[in-house]
Amino acid sequence: MSKGIENDAGGGNPALTTRAPLRVMHLLATLARHAHALSLAELSHTIGIPKTTLLVMLRTLESGGYVESAAGGYRLGRSAYQLAAIIGKANGFPESLHATLERLQRQCGQTVMLAVPGDAWTDLVYVDVVEADSWLSFRARIGARRPLPTTAGGLALLAFAPDAVRRLHVDPPGPPRAADDASAGRTGLARRLAEFRRQGFVMSEGSVEGATGVAAPVFDRDGELAASVVAAGVSAVIHRNLATIRADLMAAGEQMSRILGYAQDYPRRDDDPRGEAGPDSRTG
Repeated sequence: MSKGIENDAGGGNPALTTRAPLRVMHLLATLARHAHALSLAELSHTIGIPKTTLLVMLRTLESGGYVESAAGGYRLGRSAYQLAAIIGKANGFPESLHATLERLQRQCGQTVMLAVPGDAWTDLVYVDVVEADSWLSFRARIGARRPLPTTAGGLALLAFAPDAVRRLHVDPPGPPRAADDASAGRTGLARRLAEFRRQGFVMSEGSVEGATGVAAPVFDRDGELAASVVAAGVSAVIHRNLATIRADLMAAGEQMSRILGYAQDYPRRDDDPRGEAGPDSRTG
């Protein structure tokens, strides 16, 4: 079991200290290291606190929103992420999200990226990248740009972008034109973006042959889109492990959003009458 926080703290006079606050911090730190919920037994074993004592701590923290029960266990609550957002301001964006990106890469084994929209919302920019160490893996570099509709990360940005931005791509200004391949493509894009918003993530074959990307949105404290987090790799590997990769990616997207101070339901669900024409099940 690990007691690093308790052993490293309180170096002064033991008579002037109490272990209770350190135990609380150790508990929160343990939950922060895991994207999934931990059971009472797992927490008790890891922290070295009796279950009865630990349960009282958990219920107290849950009453303040610092812990929440989920999936038969416990995970960090919104108040904990709001506190992390205050602390994270010292590091800024995207530095405050790098640890979560690194953890995602270890979990899914793919190259993972953090993407933000370009100034004109025509392309995206990768602002952080953690590459897989396999020789057969997707490669990307910080600062690289890609057209928004051609990548999973770009489609995730478009799907959760403000309505005015989406209209620039699915209903560009200009005189009405007869139906053609371009207008049909824009209609298809509108339907796909609506479907991505409903399901909360994007999977796309993208512009690199043999590669597939999966992406999820990241929101800031005001509920605005801040970035997209992407996992990309060999298509066969992504499809074979899609359920696990998607779960890890969505958990990372939520955790990044909480770090930035987002306190609403994740992913954000918007009413979108433009997407009611019917979902397009294609993911490419």
